Amino acid sequence: MNFEPVINARFKNFRERHGLLNINDGTAFEHFVNFNVLYAHNPEPFLGNSDFLQLCNVGGSNDLAIDGIAIKLNGVFVREMSDVDVILHGNKRATVEFIFIQSKYKEKFEMGEFNNFATGVRDFLSETHLQPMNDSIRRMLEIKEYILSDEIMIMWESNPSVRLYYVTMGKKHELPHINALITQFEADILSMNTYENLNIHLVDSKALKDICDNNDNSYTEIIEIIDSMPLTAVEEVDNSCMALCYAPEIYKLLKTEDGVIRKSLFNDNVRDFQGETAINEEIEKTILDEPQKFVLLNNGITIVCDEYKSNNRKVTLVNPQVVNGCQTSHMIYFSKVKGIDISKVPVSIKIIATNNDHITGQVVRGTNKQNIVYDEAFETIRDFHKELEEFYPNIPCNDVTLYYERRSKQYSSNPTVKQSQKINFRSLTQGFIAMFLNEPENSYKHESRLIRDYKNKIFLDNHSKLPYYTTGVAFYFLDKFFRKFPELTKEHLSLKCHILMIAREIINPDMPSINKEKDIDRYCNSVIDGISEKNEDIFKNSIQVLNKCKEIWTTKMRRSIHGIKDVSEFTKLLIEQTSSSQKPPSLETGVVKRVTIDRNGAHCGFIQRSPRDIFFHSKSNGHLDFSQLEGKVVSYKLEIDQLKENNVFAVDVRVDE
Repeated sequence: MNFEPVINARFKNFRERHGLLNINDGTAFEHFVNFNVLYAHNPEPFLGNSDFLQLCNVGGSNDLAIDGIAIKLNGVFVREMSDVDVILHGNKRATVEFIFIQSKYKEKFEMGEFNNFATGVRDFLSETHLQPMNDSIRRMLEIKEYILSDEIMIMWESNPSVRLYYVTMGKKHELPHINALITQFEADILSMNTYENLNIHLVDSKALKDICDNNDNSYTEIIEIIDSMPLTAVEEVDNSCMALCYAPEIYKLLKTEDGVIRKSLFNDNVRDFQGETAINEEIEKTILDEPQKFVLLNNGITIVCDEYKSNNRKVTLVNPQVVNGCQTSHMIYFSKVKGIDISKVPVSIKIIATNNDHITGQVVRGTNKQNIVYDEAFETIRDFHKELEEFYPNIPCNDVTLYYERRSKQYSSNPTVKQSQKINFRSLTQGFIAMFLNEPENSYKHESRLIRDYKNKIFLDNHSKLPYYTTGVAFYFLDKFFRKFPELTKEHLSLKCHILMIAREIINPDMPSINKEKDIDRYCNSVIDGISEKNEDIFKNSIQVLNKCKEIWTTKMRRSIHGIKDVSEFTKLLIEQTSSSQKPPSLETGVVKRVTIDRNGAHCGFIQRSPRDIFFHSKSNGHLDFSQLEGKVVSYKLEIDQLKENNVFAVDVRVDE
C-alpha cells in the first residue's frame, strides 16, 4: 500500500527494530500505531524493552474491535492491578484516563468499523459485559474494575476521562455518519454517570506523522516573546539568548495537537515531573495569587535546541528540549488544563542552540546543580557509565551487537540499532541487582531509589564492566524468548528479574565476589556462553522452577500469590529450588522392551518401567546402535518434557556391559 513516504519509512523501521517482519502488515501496523499513540502520552514505559507494548496490544480474536488499551492513573500507565496500590500509596487522590485505539491498514475511514470500535469500548466501560473478550482485554478489564471499586473511587478527583483513537492512513474530510456515531457514543458513555472528558480522535496520515514527529522531537514551534537579550558567544554554541514570554506561549510549546503534554520534550531533563510536592504547590499558588511576580520567584526554563531564529518578536525553535524547568513546565500545563488563567504569568527562558552533546551535558549539569537529588539524577554522567557505553558494542555476542543506552533515545537516529539491542539504565540497574546480588524482590523499584539503596554495591569504579554486560546479554535473550513463546511467558512479564536470577543459578551457581575482577570475569564468560548457546532450554527450566515455587508457595506454605515479586522469602525459595533442581539426576536401570521407527523414519524405543514404559529417541541418544537393543539392560537419566510437564523420556541411554 502506498502510504505517505515518511510513515512508510517509519513503519518499516519500527518492524525491523521490534522484530515484526514475519507478522502480517495489519497486525504490525496495529503495534506501530499503539506504540506511537501511547509513547506520545508517556515514553518512559517503552524505553529499554517492549513489555508494556505487549500488554497494550489486545488485538486478535474476541478483541471487541479494539487493537490497543492503556490505563493511566495519576499520569502513570498501569501495567497490573498491584500498580494501582503502588501509585496511590501516599497519594490519596486519583485521576484516571482510559485510552482505546483502533487502527486500520487502509486509506479510508469507515462507519461500520468505527461503530464496531465504539460498541466494543462501550461494552468495556459498562458495568455488564455482553461480548466475548480475549485474555488480554480481560486483564485490562480487571484493572478497570478495581479502579472503579468503592475503595479506589473515593480517591477520585473527578470521574475518569476516556480517549479514543481511530487511525487510518487516509485523509480526514467531512465524515457526517461517523460524527453522528461519535455524538451517540458520547451520550451513551456520559449517561453511565461514571465518565467525563470524552475525547475522540480521528487520526489520518498527516496526524499520525505529526504524532511520530513529536515522539522523535523532530518538530518546530514558534513562540511570541515580550523581549530578548543575546548571551555572550561560546564555542560550539551557534547562538543563545535570554527571553521573556507569557505562559500561554510555553503551554503552546508543551502540548501536542490532541492536548497531551509532550513527554519527549523532557528526555534530556534530569528528573521527571515530581507531582504534588511543596515546591510545585508553591508554583501553582503563585500562578493563582500573584501571577505578575512569577518571573521574580521562579528560575524559569532552559531550552536546548538544534537551531533557533528570532524575527521581530517571534522565536522559531527547531527540535527543542527542556533541560531545566520540568516542574515549572508541568505546573504551567496543568494550571491551564484546570482552567486557571495563565495569560498574565511572565516566564523567563534561556535558549541555547547547539548540536554538541558535551555542551548539552554541561548545560544540563549546570542548570540542575541546585537539585537535592543531584547524585542520583546524574549517575549516568559518571565516567563508569561512559566507559560501559563504549564497552558494550565492542563485545560481540552470538553475532549480535548490544548497546547501553546511557542517555534516553541516544540511538534513535541510527536505524541499524534495533530496540532489542538496547538496554537502558533502568533495566541494567534492575537486572544487575537481581542477577548478581540475588535480590530480585528489590529490583523492580525505581532506579533513583535503587541508586540510593545500593550506592555502595553497584556501578563502583573498581567493578569489572563484564557483569554489567552479562546483564544486558541475559535481558536480550530473555526478551527474545518472551517474544517467541508468548503462551509460556505472558503471565511472567512482571517476574523477569526473578527469571534472570534463576537462569544464572542454573548455568553456574558458584558465583565469586563481584569485587574479584579476574574471577568474576571468568564466571561471567561462562554465563554468557551458557545463555547464548542454550537460552531457550535455560529459560524454560527457569519458568518451570518459577511455577513449581508458586505452587509450593500457595499450597504447601499457604501464602498469597499476590505481590510475590516483592517478597524476599520467595526469592530464597527460588534459590533453594533451583539448587535442588540442579543436583545430578540419579541413573535409572531397565530393560529395553521394544525398538521401533517413528513416522519420520528415526529410531526410537521403550524401556520397561512401572507404572508405564519410558520412551527414548535417537535424537536424544545419537550414540546408540538401535539394531541390537531389544532385551538389553540399560542405564539412563529421566528428563521432563518442558512443554508437557507430565511426560518424561530417557536420555543418555547406555548399555550395561
